[in-house]
Amino acid sequence: MKPPSSDTAAEAPYIELLGVAYQVPLDNTAFESFLDTAHDFFAVNLKTGEISPSVLQNEAAQSELDTHTDRLLEIFDMAVALEKSQSVSQDPYHAVLQIRPGSLQVSGNDAAGVLLKCDLPVPLEELPLDPDTRGLIHKTLNRAEEQDRIFLGNIGEDAESTCLGLIHRPADPDAALRISLSFVHWSETLLDRLGTALGLTESETQVLAGYLSNKAPKQIADERGRSTETIKAQSKSILRKTGCARIADLVQLSAGIAFMLHQIPGASGDDLLTSWTTPREHMHTLQRAGRTVAFYRHGTGKRTLVFLHALIQGPFFQTEFLEHLAARDVTLLAPSRPSYGYTSPPETEAAFEETSLQDALAVIDQHTSGEVHVIAQQLGTSHGARLVNALGPRAASFILVNGGIPLSKEHYSGMDRRVRLAAMSARHAPSVLKLSNALGLRSFRRRGAKHFLIDRYSQSEADMRALARPGALEAHALGIFHACEQGGSPFYLDELSKHSDWGPHLNEVRCPQYWLQPEKCRIVRPDDVRAVTERLHDARFTIEPDAGSIILHERPGRVAEFISEAVDDALSQRESSR
Repeated sequence: MKPPSSDTAAEAPYIELLGVAYQVPLDNTAFESFLDTAHDFFAVNLKTGEISPSVLQNEAAQSELDTHTDRLLEIFDMAVALEKSQSVSQDPYHAVLQIRPGSLQVSGNDAAGVLLKCDLPVPLEELPLDPDTRGLIHKTLNRAEEQDRIFLGNIGEDAESTCLGLIHRPADPDAALRISLSFVHWSETLLDRLGTALGLTESETQVLAGYLSNKAPKQIADERGRSTETIKAQSKSILRKTGCARIADLVQLSAGIAFMLHQIPGASGDDLLTSWTTPREHMHTLQRAGRTVAFYRHGTGKRTLVFLHALIQGPFFQTEFLEHLAARDVTLLAPSRPSYGYTSPPETEAAFEETSLQDALAVIDQHTSGEVHVIAQQLGTSHGARLVNALGPRAASFILVNGGIPLSKEHYSGMDRRVRLAAMSARHAPSVLKLSNALGLRSFRRRGAKHFLIDRYSQSEADMRALARPGALEAHALGIFHACEQGGSPFYLDELSKHSDWGPHLNEVRCPQYWLQPEKCRIVRPDDVRAVTERLHDARFTIEPDAGSIILHERPGRVAEFISEAVDDALSQRESSR
């Protein structure tokens, strides 16, 4: 790629990046566009790993990103606060329209004017409701008998929002026709709960969401990248499951259920996926250097295992995993690194790695003065290598579950786009990393943990299969809460640590190493990991067939078995060498 011919050309990608960034607080769907733009900002050559010279020439512009990040977060917080205030105001929102006999003029209360975004009274034909709803009102006016009618209407020409309405014609022919309107906010959480209540699959729920937005089957098909025939087949399945004869009946049924769901607290799974609170069960704390160090402890066995968690999976495990280890006479310690969960932040960003190490040593020393088996997952690998070296002879083994490796530009072509973006940002533009993490955290916090996880793993069949396991989605969500408990700074601090030059620490490890790498990992290619382990001291490498990046939640029993076998082998080696 040729270098830019002018300062203006060099600044163009930066300006485009900022332009898309400022759309994110105001548009729930804009974060994906921002990630694509941020990736293109580097204009990486996947064959060589070289990035655009404009990135390096734009150091001054990048230094301004921190200021823009602060401004963007202020805008984001204001937008979220406005959404909350509107949500609260909608609970008692009661819009009322009236049409006098012999008149087609529609009057209404103040709430109706606000909901419909128009000045009342207005002629019925100009009422900002969809044509079908206006036609229904016309029909009701022309009928002599008294009859209440329920409808679901769209407000605005572009179906800006949806309302549930009741048309009431009183017995007195001289009385006004009365129309009560209530606002329906089809949030993703509400749609998920509605789909569950109706017994729909996730795909069917998305089709229903299209109908609730007054879209035709072809529009739904185009938006979902499916054929119209597929959407029609799914529609028939939805009607069959709900017992409805027509889509119009389905829409009215959905609106009624939605209003009931709005009044009923979610089931335990819903509460968990929206709580954004790190659990305290099995958690303990200690004080070190004026700071609080939180860690999770399972079991009381003689063998001590220390688990160093990944970024968004955290120190949380499924029952199958814990039950297997409980039968092997172990104590599992899982410390939270600085700024995660309830562990205090480091004094400075530069002290993050050393503070992480000293915190982990303090947790270990409080429990035992003997041997320790160190387990690390993904982003915890660099911290695990430092810990093993600090423990010296006390480190009985180093066990890696989808372990990370020191990444360089040669690995870019095999990375998931998001991992590649983090790697390029950490090396060449940390301010871009900080901006993307800050926007991502708020964007997905607003949209929910379930959406975050589905979005994150949607390109991986193995990982989506893993999330469908009972309890897997909830267990993974805890890891997200854990990373976000104190505002999300781990997304920046730990990514910098992951992409730093920690290769020497890994090369210095002298205890037996056991690497379990999932075949379908999208973070980094298993062959790239294998190539690194071949140069390490006493490292055994195993590929788990057809497993994805979240193997800990996909195959908890298999991972626990691998750890147990590694511990047994390491202890056997120690005994034979004595």
